[in-house]
Amino acid sequence: MLYELRVYDLVPGKGPDYLDLFRRNGVQYVTRHLPMAGYWLTDSGALNRLYHLWIYESLEERLDCRAGLAADRDWNEVFVPAGFPLIVAQENMIMALREGSDLLDQVVAARKTVHPGQAADTPMFAAQYMSLTFGTARAAGAELAGRWQVVSGAAPGQTVSLYRHERDDAMATAAGAERHELLRPLSCSPLR
Repeated sequence: MLYELRVYDLVPGKGPDYLDLFRRNGVQYVTRHLPMAGYWLTDSGALNRLYHLWIYESLEERLDCRAGLAADRDWNEVFVPAGFPLIVAQENMIMALREGSDLLDQVVAARKTVHPGQAADTPMFAAQYMSLTFGTARAAGAELAGRWQVVSGAAPGQTVSLYRHERDDAMATAAGAERHELLRPLSCSPLR
């Protein structure tokens, strides 16, 4: 499996607009084609930053999925004209899994789920935090969702870890990390 972590920097102050558009008029189109694992907005570190994680069997599957999305009329006519102008910069990391979890296994098994668009009154965010760390430090007592090594894209060789914080302190994963960001998962994010 390949894991693609995409990083979008949004126009300052426009994060909520982008996310509301995505969850109501984007997620149902993109997940027709791309296998979504997670969708998060930073709450510390680089602000107005969106991380999203996609899971592919291979580079060939990734190419096929992205070609399908590029040809999707709804995606191109509904989401792209309103959403893309809110993105300032993009980068990605193709990663290899080094350590998983039961939660990640469940998300991998359901990776081809087409997620419905959400109603306006659905909460935008899930209740708990997640955190993303860069570097080899390990956080004791935190629930690890996954740990990867970047194999291509930004920061080859870097270790990236994702933690879920339901009952523990979301700041506990910061000790020893080269970079630590608190993440607010969208309510439509499989990893939340």
